[in-house]
Amino acid sequence: MKPVRLAILWHMHQPLYREPATGTYVLPWVRLHATRAYADMAWILERHPGIRVTVNFTPVLLDQLEDYVAGRARDAILEISARDPADLSPEERRRLLHSFFMVDWDRSVRPVPRYLELLEKRGRDLSRVDLDEVVPTFTLGEYRDLQVHFNLAWMGFGALEDDPALRELAQRGRDFEAADVELVLAAQRRILADVLPRWRALVGRGQVELSTTPHHHPILPLVCDSDVAARALPGVALPPRFAWPDDARRQTADALASHARRFGRPAAGMWPAEGSVSPEALAILAGEGVAWAASDEGVLLRSLPPASPRALSLYRPWRAAAGDREIAMLFRDRGISDLVGFSYARQPADVAAADFTRRVVEAGEAWRRDGGKGAATVGVFLDGENPWERYVRSGHDFLDALYRSLGTDPRVQTVTMSEAVVGAEGPPIPRIHSGSWIEASYRIWIGHREDRLAWTALGRAREAVEKAKLSGAPADKVEHALRHLMAAEGSDWYWWYGEDFSTENAAEFDALFRGHVLRACELLDLAPPQEALQPIKPTGRGALEAKALREPTALLRPVIDGREPDFFEWQGAGVHRPGRGRGSMFGGAPTFSALHWGFDEVNLFLRLDPDPEAQPPDRIRVTLLGPLGPSRLEFPVVKDGVPRPVRRNGVDVGRAVLLKVLEVEIPFAPLGICRGDELVMSVEALAGEVELERIPRSGYLPLSVPGTDFERIHWRV
Repeated sequence: MKPVRLAILWHMHQPLYREPATGTYVLPWVRLHATRAYADMAWILERHPGIRVTVNFTPVLLDQLEDYVAGRARDAILEISARDPADLSPEERRRLLHSFFMVDWDRSVRPVPRYLELLEKRGRDLSRVDLDEVVPTFTLGEYRDLQVHFNLAWMGFGALEDDPALRELAQRGRDFEAADVELVLAAQRRILADVLPRWRALVGRGQVELSTTPHHHPILPLVCDSDVAARALPGVALPPRFAWPDDARRQTADALASHARRFGRPAAGMWPAEGSVSPEALAILAGEGVAWAASDEGVLLRSLPPASPRALSLYRPWRAAAGDREIAMLFRDRGISDLVGFSYARQPADVAAADFTRRVVEAGEAWRRDGGKGAATVGVFLDGENPWERYVRSGHDFLDALYRSLGTDPRVQTVTMSEAVVGAEGPPIPRIHSGSWIEASYRIWIGHREDRLAWTALGRAREAVEKAKLSGAPADKVEHALRHLMAAEGSDWYWWYGEDFSTENAAEFDALFRGHVLRACELLDLAPPQEALQPIKPTGRGALEAKALREPTALLRPVIDGREPDFFEWQGAGVHRPGRGRGSMFGGAPTFSALHWGFDEVNLFLRLDPDPEAQPPDRIRVTLLGPLGPSRLEFPVVKDGVPRPVRRNGVDVGRAVLLKVLEVEIPFAPLGICRGDELVMSVEALAGEVELERIPRSGYLPLSVPGTDFERIHWRV
């Protein structure tokens, strides 16, 4: 027996990027990580058959990967990648310039002269760049080069090694043609389709164990009972108690079923999201048949008597009490794991790999010095996808050197997690500490004001859905609503709330979270939580969050006649422009070029300006989601200047008329809307049952019904 058994676990996860109201993928990270990490990590293991590892795929990631492989994923960034730049609207070109540098600049932009040239032309600091001014300065050739370079930059080492055509594009570097764009995107499709078959083959030859995580990557202990956060952080401010252990149980059971469907058998073990455990969470895992779980050394050392020696405690498997059962556990060496995730990218590959192996061997020596018998068992668990964009050649050189070093060192034996937890001896851990891999607490996900607002919104929506279920709401709608709330339980939304981490996609993450909460309420005609009606994350930009070009600043007195309005009639109204480009979903021009809205003391007014090139709709549906739940209003569209009723549930509640423009008047009183209410709105243009246009394209447009002091607040000289 070799003196050290090394259990490496690579964790693969992305949150749900599918927008709740429309189904559009608003961020491309599943697709792009697939062409790098998910394919690369299999590719490198295929070339080191003596290395055994565990790879943890979350079900929510695999759900989205399947959408891409099946062609169901409507990815906004992919659609902009695929279209001829000449056909892109100014708004889409703006999105292209905003988003197509979202890659590590040091590794993927600066070494590529043409890509760097395009970045310098756009400007590095988006807060100082007026993209509307920059858009017309780019040529069609520059836009096409950017389409290729962005998608090519996310190609991993396996793709470039296996595909000479991709290497030729990378070497040419500029003046790409439409066929080059299609070549890159076709390679993406091939790689995505091959990801899971490659991992199944590695499992089949006994080299890899695949594990899973509760379905939507929730912080399971907080779903069981959010008050457990106080165990590690006494006195911390917490939201109203969220305690839905049945949700935690379902997230676990759904993950096991998902894994069995895809890989032919349930996973033996789980990496709980963020290594987060508690006595209640372990009881659920064990109760659902999970054989092993894993967490961080900080959790272990807080679960044992204070004088417990670190090495003797850490470098061995344990059994932990899990309700009326026990569950096998292994805990990560934080130092070694974090070096791979955060430090080794800055070192030569051979130096980093040698340092890793040395530290693993030294862990075994520390184990023996502390009195350990037999082989030490060292756990190294970390993110298996995000680190590699900071490594030379997407991590190829480091991973190749690491696996060569481990495979040839006579002192180290690589094992899977199921192998690592065999033979746990001694008494079980009687009560696991309630914490995660970060600070052995849950502070990151519940310790900030924004976190508390999000948990409050989720909790109120969850209670409302449960009441609707008990009141006999249709089972299919309840199930649909619960699926959205399960997605909202995912850890990723709370990761980006608070001050610890920042991302240029903060608005998208915020809107995705709130969109799931709002959609769950809309499905069951429930009043949404106040906390979800406005952005939780203060941010100045974002592609998903629906924003007005101008917010309402004055009360309106429009004449609802559909005629060309004079300048003053809609002065002070809010304005939202949907833009012309809508990707491959509809094609052509938008139905309306602008939405104007505003209020007087008793009415909501809408003005929709038709686009002359667009297919006219048959009818319009306006959805207002506010304190009393959703109001869905419909009216026919006939261009004759004749007022027609706006109906809610067959009852007339307003009027609409189309001649030059479509003008709508909707009284507040019949809808139960009061001064000061916060609402969100969407407008759909329909032809039969086909949706021609949705404003905004994704999410909802926030509205604040003016109070008595509205004009005083907005008064200007």
